[in-house]
Amino acid sequence: MKTVKQTMLVVLGLLFFTLQSCTHDDYIPVPGPAGENGTDGVSGTASCESCHSVEHQKPIIDAYGLSVHAIGVNGSKHIYGTNTVFADGSLNSNRAFCSECHSQEGYIDVKKYGKANPTGYANYGSISCEGCHGVTHRSFNFTKDGNDFGLRNIAAVIQKTNPAFTLNASPTGGTSSANTCIGCHQARPDSNGYYKRPVIEMGEKDASGNVVITNDPVKGPLYRFWSQRKLADAVNGYPAGTLYYKNYSNTGTSVHASEQGDLWMGINGIDIEGTTTHLPAAKTAKHYTSASCVQCHMDKPKTGTVDNGSHTMKLSFQTCVSCHPAPETLLTSFHTKFDTEVAKLVAAFAAKPTYFKVSGTSVSIIAYDSANGNAPFPTTPASGTTTATTWYQSRTDFPLKYVQAYWNYKLVTGDEGKGVHNPPYTMALIQNSIEALK
Repeated sequence: MKTVKQTMLVVLGLLFFTLQSCTHDDYIPVPGPAGENGTDGVSGTASCESCHSVEHQKPIIDAYGLSVHAIGVNGSKHIYGTNTVFADGSLNSNRAFCSECHSQEGYIDVKKYGKANPTGYANYGSISCEGCHGVTHRSFNFTKDGNDFGLRNIAAVIQKTNPAFTLNASPTGGTSSANTCIGCHQARPDSNGYYKRPVIEMGEKDASGNVVITNDPVKGPLYRFWSQRKLADAVNGYPAGTLYYKNYSNTGTSVHASEQGDLWMGINGIDIEGTTTHLPAAKTAKHYTSASCVQCHMDKPKTGTVDNGSHTMKLSFQTCVSCHPAPETLLTSFHTKFDTEVAKLVAAFAAKPTYFKVSGTSVSIIAYDSANGNAPFPTTPASGTTTATTWYQSRTDFPLKYVQAYWNYKLVTGDEGKGVHNPPYTMALIQNSIEALK
């Protein structure tokens, strides 16, 4: 046993000295061929820098500064988000609803929480880069998933005239950058939720809960315009009125302006019963199936210019030429045709002076109080008076098809594109409405 241990110690000693010799200063390695260089890795921020750099962002910011979204209508900063109250603290003007599209803060809250702050906003501004783009991407794999440009919303949006339904700009039902636009550029009611699409299936009711659309055995379907004055309703953050009264009515402007998305998709117009000109099927127009908001309104600027395309949202016509050899000339001629056809529709309204007032190209509803000798609806007592009386007026003999023609008129004239977003649909709406007024 002793001999085995001694032998092991000798072997370990020899091994130690052998290993020591491997690191000896006079060791000379055997020369061999040089190895191949490895492949350089891709910079982790390379794809980000294509957008997130001063060089890329500066011209975009300058372009956006020329847009209506940034400067407001006529440069007036068309923004608001602060509710106004009566002296008793009750709500007078509910701008929370308006702020969903007319302020940065309201727009962001709708995208993040599904609704704007019901108490309004003490500080608010116009929509900026962060309003539409947010701060996150859904994926950084741009090669596979595409660059989503960090848009806050590319999914279907709530339909404002019928919140139980959604609108989707995607032809396939998926996601679309145009959903960012149609969240606001769609038909919408006033801040109190009135001005619904005047069709029976909407089940529209007045402030007292009575249905607005009825049927008369002789006159046929009728629409009731109404106006009611009552103590201001309680809203979260505001008490119910105790002294001050608020006016409610559906005698206002009908469909809100800037409903470009509806016309582009070919929806929300009314194919009035009894007419011979009918509307094309929804989502079939070439401008919908072959183009998008971004393609037309954020195209490359014309060479040597900075006031069109990109984030100015103003047409540069660069995309248009792929289908239209002379798009600017074509647009001018189409606008002339649009104005001519709208003039015919306005003349049809003017031929119904019992129901409509026409001033130039402007048409408004004449709503009478059927319970007060058919006197026009009063404009007083105005909101804010302390008279402890209420008044309610209604007109029950307004033909439904006339109201529907008025809705169509407001829909086509509220789009500043003068029908170019969907020419076949627009022209059919105008003709359909003219026939309804005969």
